[in-house]
Amino acid sequence: MVDPRIVRRRAQFPKLKGWHRNRSGNWQIELRGFRVTVFQKPMGWGAVISHPSKPEGAFTRETYRSFAEAQLASFDVFTQLEAQITDR
Repeated sequence: MVDPRIVRRRAQFPKLKGWHRNRSGNWQIELRGFRVTVFQKPMGWGAVISHPSKPEGAFTRETYRSFAEAQLASFDVFTQLEAQITDR
């Protein structure tokens, strides 16, 4: 069963006020020491999540049809990466 707090956080993630365009024109937010970047690809959207302990980043696996879908997928990768890093 999915934790209702995670469901709520995921629903609110795209609405957070910190989303802004970076120098490359991609959408980005810094959250809890992580940087989440959503970018347009030739056939859709993708995202990368980076952290000082993982500067190479963790990418979403698929290409998404919309920016909103990529944001939600980036939240999923963000929470997985956050759990890995904080469990160390």
